[in-house]
Amino acid sequence: MPLFEYHCRDCGKRFEAFVTGSHRPVCPSCKSEDLEKLVSVFGVGGPAGSSAGSSADKGGCSSGGG
Repeated sequence: MPLFEYHCRDCGKRFEAFVTGSHRPVCPSCKSEDLEKLVSVFGVGGPAGSSAGSSADKGGCSSGGG
C-alpha cells in the first residue's frame, strides 16, 4: 500500500494517507476531499548513510591535526 502526503485546500492540514486502488482520501481534520497530493521525499539511513561520511571526515581531521 503506497503512502502519500496530502495538503487540504480547505483547512490547510498536511497529512499522510495509505491509498489503495480507487480509494480517495479525505482530510482527517475537516473531512474535505479538496486535497493536493504533495511530492514526498523518503530518507535512507544506516551505515552507508550521510553519518558514515561525517565520521570518516571527522576521523581524518582529528588524526591529521593531532
